[in-house]
Amino acid sequence: MRLGIALDLSSREPVRPQVDRTVTMLAHAEQLGFGSAWVGESYHAVPQPFHLPSALMVLGHLAGRTSLALGSAVLLLRAYSPRKLAHEAALLDQLCGGKLTLGLGLGSPEVAQRAGLPASGPAGAAFDATLKLLREAWSADAPAAVPPPARRGGPRILVGGKVAASARRAATLADGFYGATNYRDDLLIKQAAAYWSCRDGMGGVVATTRLCLVHEDAATARELAARHLKAATGYYTERGSWMGADGPAEVELPMVGTPDEIDATIARYVRAGVTSVQLRVAPSGTPPDVARHTLDLVGRHVLPNWHETTPSCGQEVETTR
Repeated sequence: MRLGIALDLSSREPVRPQVDRTVTMLAHAEQLGFGSAWVGESYHAVPQPFHLPSALMVLGHLAGRTSLALGSAVLLLRAYSPRKLAHEAALLDQLCGGKLTLGLGLGSPEVAQRAGLPASGPAGAAFDATLKLLREAWSADAPAAVPPPARRGGPRILVGGKVAASARRAATLADGFYGATNYRDDLLIKQAAAYWSCRDGMGGVVATTRLCLVHEDAATARELAARHLKAATGYYTERGSWMGADGPAEVELPMVGTPDEIDATIARYVRAGVTSVQLRVAPSGTPPDVARHTLDLVGRHVLPNWHETTPSCGQEVETTR
């Protein structure tokens, strides 16, 4: 199991001060043993608590200020020309020393309109064609992207989506599956099972992002979460975006609680075949001291219990504790 940090950068306040605070937080997270930093992407008509547009631009800035591995969780394909994306991702992989993971989702037609691209965007077969184009552009033998990626064959690609076709696409055309914050655990586990069933015993990645607030006292953790995670949870609730295995659902916060409760959640994820969790510890409105306390507790009491693992077969993942 790998643990990383998912970043919230709001369009409601100036960006540079947020990034400066983020860099300080990432330095502390790296000292505690976290291995990666991930940036989401949104294209809004009005300011929102998260995320910023152009995840690659934000990650390019972070590449010069942290040695953590970097990832997009997720970049929205409808905002990009596939060929331009191939060049920009290859350049970003160079900037971060070959430590880029490119998480990809489709995005809504409105995303394309706000990015000035055709509203249809890649969907279905076109999504598959984009993945193949990226691989061809990053080919180790004859890369079309110049400069080529630092990593031979290009960055690792993870694919998100809540339907069965998304899990199959992740298993056959990408390197792994990515479950969004608003995917409840039953949907995440369902998609993980679908992904591993298509891998036929081969290795892979199932990653997810989770809002996280940890305290020594369970009741205090939940009270702080109700207060400080409200902007983030409300964003999804107002849009009816919480998704379970059977469709729209209510908010669920499995990574809020004591260190022992977080440890138990991670153990459940590992049994389901999840290999990577990115913790959103500092959504808009979270005081820095609360985020740091969460990082400290996870870093000191949870992270040491888990080590990088590789899926062995089906849904099961071997782990060392």
